Amino acid sequence: MPQPIRENPFQAEGEWLKVGIHVHTSQSDGAVSPARALEVYKQHGYDVLVFGDHWHVTTPEDPHQELLVIPGAEYHANFPAGPAGLHFMAVGVHAGHHEALRDLLGQPYAMAEALKGICDYLVLAHPYWSALTTELIAPLSGFGGLEVYNHGCEVEDGLGHSTYVWDQLLARGHRWDGLAVDDAHWRRDDDHCGGWVMVKAKARTPAEVIAALQAGRFYSSMGPEIHELEFLGPRRPRVRTSPAGTILFRCNGALGQGRHADPTGRLLTQAEHELPERAIFVRIEVTDPAGRKAWTNPFYLAP
Repeated sequence: MPQPIRENPFQAEGEWLKVGIHVHTSQSDGAVSPARALEVYKQHGYDVLVFGDHWHVTTPEDPHQELLVIPGAEYHANFPAGPAGLHFMAVGVHAGHHEALRDLLGQPYAMAEALKGICDYLVLAHPYWSALTTELIAPLSGFGGLEVYNHGCEVEDGLGHSTYVWDQLLARGHRWDGLAVDDAHWRRDDDHCGGWVMVKAKARTPAEVIAALQAGRFYSSMGPEIHELEFLGPRRPRVRTSPAGTILFRCNGALGQGRHADPTGRLLTQAEHELPERAIFVRIEVTDPAGRKAWTNPFYLAP
């Protein structure tokens, strides 16, 4: 039986790790020290943290060895004309390359190519906040994913959700995974611990976490849990989740369909759907009663 094209993280070996990505500290424009950020994320049950200070690789060690820290940094480059620019969250990047990258501040596509050579996993940051269109994103290739949800951009400006541009790219045949991140600056009490990635890693090591990100063995969340996803047939996914008000099967165009809690208030914990032949991908989006969401990565459907 033909199966969708990609590894299914819910059927892969390993353990689920809660990963926080894109966290600023006092090493750039964040309001707390790296040590304080580590403590807060430990208190919220995170297993892995990737700092995202601007042009600075922040890599403090957890003295209690409870939280794994992977080197990361945020970079940006602006287009010569217009307000838009590209921001990049580099995961597994190392210090020593900043000066050469600064020569590319007016060349965003060249910056992207350079970053791919010095980090293990590259993410396009906050497309909605950056006012990016599909035309501006389409020339990019070789990325790990884009920030489908940026918590800081949402609580500060209402510009955190980038599902529209994600779906447009997928409908055009571009393959992008989606990550939920914080972009915490600690300017508010609610700008951190609001978006994370659940990674299925074979071991609790930086190399295995990065390998899981590269392979797309993860889902992203603001709160809901996705317990299981399987395909009962080549075009029939079934998902089990924590209690949800809505479970959506998103495809290109209007080809997907949603399942909703019944009028009595009984919530969903599973759903399945037969996808139409014209669907070229499916991703599943779960919304809990508080409006928080979780997203699987897209599965690409065999013709």
